[in-house]
Amino acid sequence: MDKKAFDIAINEEIVNNKKVFVAHCLNLGITSQGYTYEEALENIKDAVKLYLEECPEDMPKKDEKLMPPMATRLFL
Repeated sequence: MDKKAFDIAINEEIVNNKKVFVAHCLNLGITSQGYTYEEALENIKDAVKLYLEECPEDMPKKDEKLMPPMATRLFL
């Protein structure tokens, strides 16, 4: 299988008074977490693989040329 690129955003959050890293796959709408950045990254990789096993039709098309994601922090 050809390798595909997926856009992942990881941010640190407080859940039940503990810091966790939450990883979001922006392409597929999948979220996972871990207690370290590395653990969150490994968990989202596993989640994406499992998702694509069940929904292979959601695999990005080879010819899709999308602009990379942009991130910003908004203060209100």
